[in-house]
Amino acid sequence: MIETHTGALIAFKISHTNTHPSINRFCREFYGYTDKSNKGKYCYERPGFISKFRHINLLRGLIIVRLDDSEEVMAFLKKYDADVFMREIILLHSDVQKLHHEPAKLPEDASKGELF
Repeated sequence: MIETHTGALIAFKISHTNTHPSINRFCREFYGYTDKSNKGKYCYERPGFISKFRHINLLRGLIIVRLDDSEEVMAFLKKYDADVFMREIILLHSDVQKLHHEPAKLPEDASKGELF
């Protein structure tokens, strides 16, 4: 029997009733942003809500997350009065690796250009 892994495909669109500042606030809270100070001399990556979860960004407003995380993501989106559509999907092998497995760690000597 073939083992299948499922995930959640979430499509969303921010409501047209939101103002431009609230849409910008949503994007910063959801995706994160790069904070630049001192005329761009210093840059800091500010993580967003979606950074807490293993996910795949397909297009603007279209993401794949683990099925276990989908309810929390959808609750966040609904807080901003977004139109949300979610379907359970069967994941490809490459998607399973991105969503369920930690990235492979290189040996410490890999930074010196030596492998093993």
